[in-house]
Amino acid sequence: MPLNELQFIVSLPHSTHAAGSSQQKIARSHAARSAHARERRLRTQRFQAQKAREGPDQLERPSSLLLRPKDDLGSCAISFLPADRRDPFASFVVPLKPMEQMLFDHYVTTVVPLMRCNLLDAAFTERMTTGWVPLAVTQEILLQIMFLASCRHLADRYGDRPENRIFSRLAFQYKLRVLQSLRGAISTEAPGFSDSTVSTAIMLAYDEIFIQDRTMLRHHAEGAVQMVALKGGPQMLGLNGLLARLLSNLLRKVSMEVGVVVRIPWDN
Repeated sequence: MPLNELQFIVSLPHSTHAAGSSQQKIARSHAARSAHARERRLRTQRFQAQKAREGPDQLERPSSLLLRPKDDLGSCAISFLPADRRDPFASFVVPLKPMEQMLFDHYVTTVVPLMRCNLLDAAFTERMTTGWVPLAVTQEILLQIMFLASCRHLADRYGDRPENRIFSRLAFQYKLRVLQSLRGAISTEAPGFSDSTVSTAIMLAYDEIFIQDRTMLRHHAEGAVQMVALKGGPQMLGLNGLLARLLSNLLRKVSMEVGVVVRIPWDN
């Protein structure tokens, strides 16, 4: 019976015994359903009140704590991610698997705040979460880049533990997918490259810095520079200067910290 349907229990003075028994059964059933419904409403209200009290702490809790080093990452690790952090509105370009939901959450809550660009720009984290992340969730290749970055950080965090191998293997798989997608995008878009494709090359270069692969770092950094040059320079990049900021920081790190020389045509 629908919850909003009213049921009237009528007792007639000349009802037969069978009819009276039937009405009594209906009355008892109705009372039991009403009591059960009230109990459900009370449980729901108590749960919502508890969530409201715990909400701020839960949202501020770093996602790195969602992983317990001794747990099986295939099951326990992802069960700690609350429902309100799992894209309830299905806004991503593709549905995320449970592990990918955790990796996305880890990227936003842990990886982005740890990026070294933050040292030079006090609003960098906010710009990333309000500019870069909304762009990334609409492009499958950029989602893969975020998953790759999360896997790198988690593999590094776990050190010699078994989880390191799990996240290192995932990182390899995401890296391969990103490289394949980037090759396809380059062949399709050249010479007018999208911000998504340029962003992919930039983020791949950052990944090479992380794993200290100087050869591939030069390759990706030079590729990103060539794409931007064909677009007309960094001023043509989107996200209100954020992509230009990421590229500028990348080229500074490549030159000063890694010692790889990349020719920058717009500086001439």
